[in-house]
Amino acid sequence: MPISGDEYKKIGRAAAGAVCVVAAYDTTRNQALALTVSSFVTLSFDPPLVMFAIQHNADSYPAMVESKSFGVSLLRAEQSDVATRFARKGPEKTLSTRFEQGALLHVPLIPDALAQIECLTNQVVLSGDHAIVIGMVESARTFEGLPLLYFARQYGVFTPVAG
Repeated sequence: MPISGDEYKKIGRAAAGAVCVVAAYDTTRNQALALTVSSFVTLSFDPPLVMFAIQHNADSYPAMVESKSFGVSLLRAEQSDVATRFARKGPEKTLSTRFEQGALLHVPLIPDALAQIECLTNQVVLSGDHAIVIGMVESARTFEGLPLLYFARQYGVFTPVAG
């Protein structure tokens, strides 16, 4: 028998992860849709694939799983306000946000992020109450700085272990 939902949530709180904003254009509404994720991972070196998971009940779910492309902005330690904004529900979170356009693909990206990644949607896998969206990396830029992390339901920063 699988573990309880409460036990499962404890696992999630024990796993630290980088915080990103994943964004795509909703062509039916002609606007950017974005959400904060801590489930972003690099998946494959050859070909260069990345992935993130999105809950079926997320406001941006239809646009994200139907989009042909998406942008990933890995947030800097100083961008917890951005993470908080895009963790909320509702379309108004993108209306007052200034996005940058991808250099290669027409995808929204967060300015001043630690990394900006432009992806073509490669595959969408339905699994449980989430979809796993896999993207082929077509362009990426990385910058110096420290990442914003999420651990135990809090944002934080990376601290190297001495020695």
